[in-house]
Amino acid sequence: MTEAVDLTPKILEPELVGYTSDNVKKILKLQKALRESGTPTLKPLLPLLFSLKGKPYSLDNYFPFEPFFRTRIPRATLLKTGRQVSKSTSLAAQGISTAISMPYFSTLYVTPLYEMIRRFSHNYVREFIESSPSKELLVSEDLAQNVLQRQFNNGSNMYFSYAFLDAERTRGIPADKNAIDEVQDIQYDFLQIIHETLSGSPYAVKAYSGTPKTLDNTMEKLWQDSSQAEWIIKCHHSGCNYWNVPSLSHDLLKMLGPWHEEISEKIPGVVCAKCRKHLNPRSGRWVHAYPERRWSFSGYHIPQIILPMHYANPEKWDILIGKSQGRANTTFTTFLNEVCGESYDEGSKLLSETDLKAAAVLPWPNDWRKAADQIGGYVRRVLAVDWGGGGGTLKATGDSGKSRTSFTSLAVLGYRADGIIDVLWGMRSLKTHDYYYESQLVVETLNRFRCSHLVHDYGGAGAIRETFVHQAGWPAENIVPIAYHTTAKHNIMTFHPATESHPRHWYSVDKSRALVLTSQCIKFGLIRFFQYDFKSADDAGLIRDFLALLEEKIDGRGTTDRYVIVRHPNLPDDFAQAVNIGSCALWHIAKRWPDLSVTMKFQIPMDLEELAKPRRVVDWEEI
Repeated sequence: MTEAVDLTPKILEPELVGYTSDNVKKILKLQKALRESGTPTLKPLLPLLFSLKGKPYSLDNYFPFEPFFRTRIPRATLLKTGRQVSKSTSLAAQGISTAISMPYFSTLYVTPLYEMIRRFSHNYVREFIESSPSKELLVSEDLAQNVLQRQFNNGSNMYFSYAFLDAERTRGIPADKNAIDEVQDIQYDFLQIIHETLSGSPYAVKAYSGTPKTLDNTMEKLWQDSSQAEWIIKCHHSGCNYWNVPSLSHDLLKMLGPWHEEISEKIPGVVCAKCRKHLNPRSGRWVHAYPERRWSFSGYHIPQIILPMHYANPEKWDILIGKSQGRANTTFTTFLNEVCGESYDEGSKLLSETDLKAAAVLPWPNDWRKAADQIGGYVRRVLAVDWGGGGGTLKATGDSGKSRTSFTSLAVLGYRADGIIDVLWGMRSLKTHDYYYESQLVVETLNRFRCSHLVHDYGGAGAIRETFVHQAGWPAENIVPIAYHTTAKHNIMTFHPATESHPRHWYSVDKSRALVLTSQCIKFGLIRFFQYDFKSADDAGLIRDFLALLEEKIDGRGTTDRYVIVRHPNLPDDFAQAVNIGSCALWHIAKRWPDLSVTMKFQIPMDLEELAKPRRVVDWEEI
């Protein structure tokens, strides 16, 4: 069992000189008392530290969040919540109270979009600091206070970043804790990059939070790895004594009592799933489905119905019940996700296994010798490469962090005179970070199939790999570097000439739109494959990589919704990505693109694209 992390206040003998506020003196004395008494919570500090809507802040009405404020905490924590449960308020209060209790403690907060992290830093963290009755303890005028960094008098820091398209901007930020919010909209692969910021910390604490979506989502992957705690509530009515579990797989939907005018703290809207009498969530407690994971990875499910702001408020309960009945065009999926905090499998795969088997019509197996004999019938051939990011196993099961699904994949594509693209051969290289081996393999494949161009993933370490391939003998002018972007507002693929600051030409490809187009072309017979190569769960082949591609909608929160293509967190998609960029390159070279109408709903509007990035490039060395 992984040891818990001790975040007990470190101030033993506080210096009261210089502090004029009686409130601050109380806090410093309380910090010392908490340490000496061994009281494992920061709860007593909250009313002295924070003001919310003009009143001292406490957890009285937010009691399910109490574990998040303990000083003895798990290495990793997950909050799987509905919306409107005061998650952001709790995250801000917990972050600040930890910062002032732990000198020189740094927390990195990450959200998908820049606008999300700006709102959290400005509307919640800044607001708590500015309205604090103990502000002089927290900050002084000479410390950095901006959207991307909050500094505290004791040397602690709160950093803020975002990771929608990639996690590169989080590199180089040393942290003791990662707090990743709206994790359902962050690609699972990005988590490892973000967590590298913890590599030098003796604490290395991880916290995730967000509202679930599909069963294929990052949130659900993390939840399955966690302790899966539920707020269970015992019915105290005579003769009942039923333990209610507010989860979709147990009693949640049966606990939704009817609306009535008398709904209050005394007569809550929540009812017992067995006897149907009113039930007060205040009497509940957390119970972990997997208690052996309690200190390694604690997960907490927080639906709206266990918070007083919903179950004790007739107006809020009316809205909640209305959503459950489809009022205001609320779908059942939206109700489960955003009200109940439950994952629900409505994510749509771009392709089915039937689609893939129907496309595997070429008369040879995935054998390079047999494929190489067929190259004469094609106008042009390219080798497409999606570079891998690490080692491990391809198995889709096991503990998180022990499975890897990113490996270098090769795909040889042939372009016919009639515009059909045939995927002649492919392979997945299990040799990781061996750039010399990869470069030799790529050049041998290019020559073996007499390809005209190498098409490769230029993001990440792609530039380094390209250098090795060029040094191995492949001319630079026959290399097509492609990086996924959302900047192509009219074209799926856009050419970017070399500039003084970036002396290499490259191409941007709108990832989601391109994958939709490629998938549609597979469905309609415009992209074909070698014989279907699935053998078993342990040897799934390459073509099934397309089953990892899922369509998801990201709520625009007041603006236009976005449709994106994400990867199933447990399945590889490397070969699918190689086929995708190879197809885009062939269509671009031939100046013969298929009908683009199927991709239009996946075009990210300009205003939302701008929200995914700050107004300027931030140099962390300057802050």
